[in-house]
Amino acid sequence: MKHKLLSLLKRAFEEEQALVAKLSDEERAAVGTLEQWSTKDMIAHTAAWKERMAQNITAASRGETPSVSNDIDQVNAEIFEENRNRSWADILEYSERTYRSLVESVQAVGDDDLADTQALPWHDGRPLWRLIAGNGYTHPIAHLAQYYTDRGKVRYATEIQEEAAALLAELDDSPTWRGITRYNLACHYALSGQHERAIHELREALGLNPDLTEWSKEDPDFASIRERPDYQSLYSD
Repeated sequence: MKHKLLSLLKRAFEEEQALVAKLSDEERAAVGTLEQWSTKDMIAHTAAWKERMAQNITAASRGETPSVSNDIDQVNAEIFEENRNRSWADILEYSERTYRSLVESVQAVGDDDLADTQALPWHDGRPLWRLIAGNGYTHPIAHLAQYYTDRGKVRYATEIQEEAAALLAELDDSPTWRGITRYNLACHYALSGQHERAIHELREALGLNPDLTEWSKEDPDFASIRERPDYQSLYSD
């Protein structure tokens, strides 16, 4: 498990670095807003969440109380304000530093502790490995996929999301987890205009993990397909 997690962290970091390396001067100079992030804002955002994850793992290992906030929007706003005026050089250094910090914190965790469902108790009984995978891999990949989708590069966005679904599925073969990985892929398909694929994947996800059903009915990621009869038929029973 630890080896797989570290590989995922590395994969997401490399994907972020590859994007940065391809940016034009205009893209590097772009100034974002809280509602419309620049690429620099996005890299800072994912770095900050990796940093929080690393800090919380370290705090938990010391028997301390990790920091917690129930207002994710407020946290994201604070991250934006803290980083919006930093230079690219600062953000890239910050991104690498937080990646290394998360890697080191994961390396220090015992294998049995990765399955601990109480290490970060506000996370509804999810094991620690899921939180690490979420903050260090799923989260940045989702932002990268949306970045490429917004710029018309849907094929590549889909490639990295489909790769993510496959790699994440290797972490746990339980129907609950496989349902989650397929649900996330369904979200990408819906957001990128691949409606038939979204509905197919969502049907498979709900079959594996019925606990996702109620949230799927209100998940904003599915707004583009909600009025389709084939979407509505998912809930007809």
